[in-house]
Amino acid sequence: MSADRSTEIDVEALIENADGSESVFEYRPGSTPLHRLNPVTKLVVSVALVLIAFTLPDFWGPLALSVALLALVALAGVAKPVLTIVLAVGTPLALSLVIIQGLFYPENQTVLVAFGVPVIDQLAFYVEGVEFALLILFRLTVLMIALLGTIVTTHPKKLTIALMEKGVSNKIAYVFMAALQFIPQMQSRARAILDAQQARGLDTTANLRSRLRSYVALMAPLLIGTLIATETRALALESRGFTRKGERTYLLDVPDTRLDRTLRWLAVLAVVAVVGWRLWGVVA
Repeated sequence: MSADRSTEIDVEALIENADGSESVFEYRPGSTPLHRLNPVTKLVVSVALVLIAFTLPDFWGPLALSVALLALVALAGVAKPVLTIVLAVGTPLALSLVIIQGLFYPENQTVLVAFGVPVIDQLAFYVEGVEFALLILFRLTVLMIALLGTIVTTHPKKLTIALMEKGVSNKIAYVFMAALQFIPQMQSRARAILDAQQARGLDTTANLRSRLRSYVALMAPLLIGTLIATETRALALESRGFTRKGERTYLLDVPDTRLDRTLRWLAVLAVVAVVGWRLWGVVA
């Protein structure tokens, strides 16, 4: 009994103390309440928040959800990787949405600000278009923060186990884990190949032509290595009885507490309430 307990502790410590690839999509170890939640709970709550954000009629609701989610990921200590992606994607998206919708939204009526332009006489941004742009922007912001917060606070192996314990097919659960690990593994493999090529004299900091040549030299071993790794993983999964039917045992313990179950039910009820409120408003 003590041997089993020590094995479990060693496995947990191995996962929590493992060195990451410094990717923004990489799991960040921690002991915060968000880290300790069951992975299925985090998925359910994230999907519920996204559905609520896309159901609310104006941008104030998604804006409030975005602020609350940012505070949550900050308390979990994962604000930096989440904000890195949100700002990288959200900044050009915000500019394009405000410009396009502010100028050309079909329901534009109220002028917000106007500029004198020689060729077309006047260029005006409208309140309705800007508000619609902000609605789309904050809806997508909720989507990004919720899903990224789940990814960086959930170890892929624990997510796989939690899904299988809820009755999800092991193949579907593995697809979730592989999707979460794909980008970090590709970045780590590409970095290792690039370092090896630079050690052999490949110049990756010269002019554009040399950089393009270096990227071509990088892609071949990267793709070949990925195919080899995929085949190796498939053989390893088969040798460990991945397709075997019946009850399974797991090295990792993924608890499903009363708090997790309560949060999942509250998330479902919140979605039902918001959708019902919107439908009632449409009918009324």
